[in-house]
Amino acid sequence: MDVSSWFKGFEKGLEKLSGEERERLFFECGKNCVKNGVLSVYEELYEKAGGDMDVFFLKANDLSGVESEVVEKGRVYGLTFLECTCGLYKEGYVTSPLLCECSRQSVIYALHHLWKSHQFRVTLCQSILQGARCCKLKIEVL
Repeated sequence: MDVSSWFKGFEKGLEKLSGEERERLFFECGKNCVKNGVLSVYEELYEKAGGDMDVFFLKANDLSGVESEVVEKGRVYGLTFLECTCGLYKEGYVTSPLLCECSRQSVIYALHHLWKSHQFRVTLCQSILQGARCCKLKIEVL
């Protein structure tokens, strides 16, 4: 069996999961992805910002393929990824927008890793897999 055929079944299975079940599944996926990818970049940015969230999100604009904004100081931020970097998507294995929960969970994990004493709500506003030109997330500090 071709591995791409397996992923078609995976996508159908994702459709049958509740939102909460997908969150639990993709938490581990997102955590693994960010730990083996951009977490070191976020940690360096965090250090350069001196742990200041507003400065962190302003400096994130200097990262390639990323746009960010401070919507409300200390409370609400926007984070945009100009391209989908997920290997499963780039290799053509998964095209379901449900996969974007993995990206949302990776951002949640990174934020909790950097600001351990804070709670966050991360909302996926749009994604490339949904047909948008970029992926936009709204980050709220609770």
